[in-house]
Formats: sequence, structure tokens, C-alpha cells
Amino acid sequence: MERERIQPLNRVQMKNIIQLARVLSAAAVIAFAAQTRAETVTYSAKTGSLLKISGTSSVHDWEVKTRLIGGKMEWDSSFPLDPLKAELPKLTEAPKVSVIIPVRNIESGKQRMNEVMHGALNAQKHKYARYSLKEMKLAETKRKAGDPLVFDTKGTLSVNGKTAPVSMQISITKAEGDKLEVSGKTKIKMSQFGVVPPAPKIALGLITTGDEVSVEFNWFVAPKK
Repeated sequence: MERERIQPLNRVQMKNIIQLARVLSAAAVIAFAAQTRAETVTYSAKTGSLLKISGTSSVHDWEVKTRLIGGKMEWDSSFPLDPLKAELPKLTEAPKVSVIIPVRNIESGKQRMNEVMHGALNAQKHKYARYSLKEMKLAETKRKAGDPLVFDTKGTLSVNGKTAPVSMQISITKAEGDKLEVSGKTKIKMSQFGVVPPAPKIALGLITTGDEVSVEFNWFVAPKK
């Protein structure tokens, strides 16, 4: 019996086979990544938080604050975020952290000062201040169980429709129940965000305020259930 002769593939057939191989290869890579990707744990904002902003003026120092700090942070579940343990694990990648604060909820306790501040921040148009984490690394080489977990961070802050980089050191400690307390402090300048330091007129003249302000916060979060 004569053996059947195998016909060579033409260009179109070869092209289709190559395209199919590429598709299958890409699908295999995606499937492998999905299997090996670590699960994450999301911590959502809880009550009890406090943000304080303080500065100086030609008359006296001033302070405004809000207890409404929203947002969340998403951690790799393989990272043991437990301040009660003494271990100091390696942080392979920064968690996803986003914070949102309604500008009109930042208050001084004085109506006139609130009006001047909200006007300077253009709160009617830009209703929220937002923070997003970009980089994070452990700031300590050793610690004891119960000590805060301390990190050096870099992120971006958006206020008045303007975004600027912000660097600060934060600490994470165990709070009541399953809550964690995230604390930090940094200094920024109003001019970074296109904000002209308020200079309200009063009966005795003009009050001028300093460009630099101090931002301090205690943010409570807990695992999302």
C-alpha cells in the first residue's frame, strides 16, 4: 500500500498556528500568575480616628481637626501585620492604601475661621482631600513584641485639585478588638497645593498665616468582614 504523503503547511496555516501558540502561551502565563498571586487582607476605616492640622499666624497659633478619615489599606496576607509579635518580616511590596477626608468636616470650632479656611481650600469645588501610598519600607532593624511597627513611607496628597509628594514615618499599633491604629506626622506647605495662606481682615488690621503647617493623625482600621 502506498504511504500517504504529508502535505507541507502553507503560509496562512503557519501564521494561524503561530498566533494560536502565542494565545495559549499568554493564557498559561495569566493562569500561573493567578494561582501564585497571594491573597490579600483589606482593612477598612473605623470610628475613633483623628486628624489635626496646626499652624502659625501673626496673632496666635491655630489648630483645626476632623474625626472623619475614610479609606482602606490592602495587605498581602503573607505579611504578618501583628504588632503583638516580635518578628520583623520583610515587606516585599507596599500595601495599597487610599485615604479620603471631606474638607468641610475639617473644623476649628469657630464659624468665621471655618469660612476662611474652607474658602482658601476651595472646598465647594474640591470637596475631598485624598492620600495614596506609593512606597513603604520598615524603618527598624529590631523590635520587641508589642512595640509599634514603624515604616518610612512616600505617597501623594491631593488638596484643592493639586497633587504633591509627601514623605513621613508612620507607626502601626494594636488597638481595641481587631482594630489597628495607624499614626503619623509630617509638615507640608499650603503653597504646594495652590492654597494661598489665609489673611483675613479684622477690625484691628490684617491677620497673616504661615505657609507651613503640621499634619498629625491617628487612623483606626480593622479587617473587612
